[in-house]
Amino acid sequence: KLHKDANEYANAAAEQVVRARYSAYAKRQVDFIVGSTHPLNKDFMSDIEHWKETIKMNCYDNFELTSCEIIDEIYEGEGESEIAKVKFVAKMIQVDSREKTAFMETSTFERGGKHIVNGAWLYKEGVIETAPGMPEEEEEEEAGGEDAKEGDSGA
Repeated sequence: KLHKDANEYANAAAEQVVRARYSAYAKRQVDFIVGSTHPLNKDFMSDIEHWKETIKMNCYDNFELTSCEIIDEIYEGEGESEIAKVKFVAKMIQVDSREKTAFMETSTFERGGKHIVNGAWLYKEGVIETAPGMPEEEEEEEAGGEDAKEGDSGA
């Protein structure tokens, strides 16, 4: 409903927007992804058409998105400074190998003022972590050795 009805979206809780964004990636609903992103998000592009093409190229085409489990949600502030943090686990299956994978993200949303999408929650940023039960990402020592890591000091 949130993808098609601006009023439903404007009245949705932040966790509902997380689910809607997850399914938007699964169904390639690029307009919703763009429309639910805060203008101060680091990936926001003023050239909306170019941004939409970039999203289409980076959608999860090689994955079947299977579930989005909300772990926690916190709401802070009031009025134009309302913020929500939603922690969720996104689960998916790699199409070719059928390998199951997942990631956990804590997304920060800010409620847009009445001049932005009727005051709806907009995705501002996210912090991605390893999902519970998934193996921690290993260092790539075998592939690049210590020399490769030296250039990654800021990562």
